[in-house]
Amino acid sequence: MAKRTTGDGEEQGGNRLFIASAAIILVVVLLGIFVVATSGDDKKEGGSAAPQPSGASTPAAGTGSQGGAGGQQPSDGNEGCRPTDKDKSVPTSAPGDVSWDLVNTVALPRSKSAGPLQIDGKTASCYAHTPRGALMAAANGFYRSILSAPDVKPLKAQALPGAGRDALETQLKKISQPVQSGQMAQIAGFRIVSYTDTTTVVSLVNGSQSANSLKSSDITVQWSGGDWKIVPPPGGGLNTPGDQLNSLDGYIPFGGV
Repeated sequence: MAKRTTGDGEEQGGNRLFIASAAIILVVVLLGIFVVATSGDDKKEGGSAAPQPSGASTPAAGTGSQGGAGGQQPSDGNEGCRPTDKDKSVPTSAPGDVSWDLVNTVALPRSKSAGPLQIDGKTASCYAHTPRGALMAAANGFYRSILSAPDVKPLKAQALPGAGRDALETQLKKISQPVQSGQMAQIAGFRIVSYTDTTTVVSLVNGSQSANSLKSSDITVQWSGGDWKIVPPPGGGLNTPGDQLNSLDGYIPFGGV
C-alpha cells in the first residue's frame, strides 16, 4: 500500500508528529484530535473497498425521496430515511457492508444498511436506530464537523443544540486553514462502550500502531428527531480527552486506509 504523503509530496513515516500551522494546533488543543503523520504499512481491517473521494452531494445507493431497499418504512418518523439494519446487538466485529469515502484527508465509513444514507457536502445523516448506526454517526459526525471548519453548518446539522455546541461553534470558526493530507489521523478501531435506544457511547481509535500513535476517545451520540446526533460536552469539543494506546487490544479493528 502506498504511503500517505504531505501536501508537498514528502513521504511520512515513523512516529514523527507533523503539525503544519496554528490552525492545526488549535484543532489539537480544542478538539482533542491526534494530528499525526503515519507510515502506510499498517494492516487495516473492517473495509473491503478503497476510499472514494466524496463529492458535493453523494446520496448513498438505495436512498432518495421515495426510500431505500425493500420498501422499508421510514425510521422512527424521519421521512425519507429508510436504513435496513435492525440488529440491536452490540457488534463484536466490523460491519461487513462498509465502503469508505475520502473526505478531505480522512477515510470515513458508510454502511449500506446502517448509514449514513444521505450525504450533502460534509453533512451526513440518516442512520439506523441500532448500535451500528450509532457507530457510523459517531465517526462521521466527529470528523465531518471538524473537517468543515470554519463552516459550522455541518456541525449544526450533526450535533445536538446546547451550550456545548455553541462553544464548539466558536472554536471551529477560529480554524482558518483546511486540514492537509496526512495531518489528521485515520480511524483505526472502535468499541461500543454502552448502548441504549436513546444514548450510545462509542470509543473511537485513530492513529497508527506502527507509528505508536494510537489514541482512543469516547464520543456520545443521542437519538433525536429520528437520527443519531453528536452530543458535545458543555465546554465544547466532540469527545472526551483521549487516551494513548499501545495496541488495539480490546477494540475492533476498523479503518479504510
